[in-house]
Amino acid sequence: MKRKTIKDIAKESGFSLSTVSLVLNNHPRISQATRERVMAVVKKYNFFPNSAARGLASKSSRTISVVVPNLTRVFSDIYLGEIISGIYERAASQGYKILLDIATAQFIKSQEYTKLLASRRADGMLFIASDIHAEYLTAFENSPYKFLLVNHLFPGKKLNYVSVDYVASARLAAEHLLGLGHRKIGLIAGTNTYTGLQFRDEFIRVCKSWPAGTGQVASVDGGEEWSQRGGYAAAAKLLAMEPNLTAIMAANDRMAIGAMRWLVDNKREVPEDVSVMGVDDIQLATFVNPGLSTIRHDLHQVGIESCNRILQLIKGEITECSDLLPTSLVVRGSTSRVAGK
Repeated sequence: MKRKTIKDIAKESGFSLSTVSLVLNNHPRISQATRERVMAVVKKYNFFPNSAARGLASKSSRTISVVVPNLTRVFSDIYLGEIISGIYERAASQGYKILLDIATAQFIKSQEYTKLLASRRADGMLFIASDIHAEYLTAFENSPYKFLLVNHLFPGKKLNYVSVDYVASARLAAEHLLGLGHRKIGLIAGTNTYTGLQFRDEFIRVCKSWPAGTGQVASVDGGEEWSQRGGYAAAAKLLAMEPNLTAIMAANDRMAIGAMRWLVDNKREVPEDVSVMGVDDIQLATFVNPGLSTIRHDLHQVGIESCNRILQLIKGEITECSDLLPTSLVVRGSTSRVAGK
């Protein structure tokens, strides 16, 4: 069916284009009866106006939509907090506000992710850590709306993104553990994101092709929320599968910290019995005992750079973005050379 225009809404509701426009802009002078009559037609056709139809093309809300995944107690999440802090600081410095939303089932079902931009309540959208099931975001392929994935990407899709380089991270992590003589390694993977899958696949590839001796990798999934609880449960699974593991690699620091706790609870010394390594270098990584060896992802900087790029997209300074940010190795006390090697 042909998409309805504002003219169609005006014709069916029996009001002028200007009256319909005032209703859509929530103008206070419009009576409740008029508003209800127009909105009944709007709802009937699932109509949401584009900027041209509303005459708003030259206007800006000076607001950036920031969407986060639907996790338990999402706003207490350390990973997301670092990224959002970077976004907020950069946006505020440029005179923009941020509008926070959670990608709940209702948010997705109602297509609020496009309505926010179509209605010009936000000039652009930053979508943090989407998962592999978020196919609805392909609505932004070849779309006039300004949209950018933050610390995620969709291979083969034309979606703008800013992300740390998870392939490079996996290579650094594998080389560190293999260089310490580890050949039986447990991997706690995150398999609900494409970046997580990239990390898993590259880590296993490097271990299998290590010239000084192939590394054997036992891999389990750490759960959809990449949490300490998930890491704790995954460590139990790994040691049941392979009791002689000498190292555990977790796809983020929170799962690594959960794994360390399981090892301590089960009388395994870190790193004397099992080395443990994470990814991200969250602040807590410095303060656990022993300090957590990790791959540093400057999440605050990810937020800043993502905001920089969405502002450039909004202003027309760039038309696309596919940035990979650098990573680095941070060695602390949780990893050591295998005894006797």
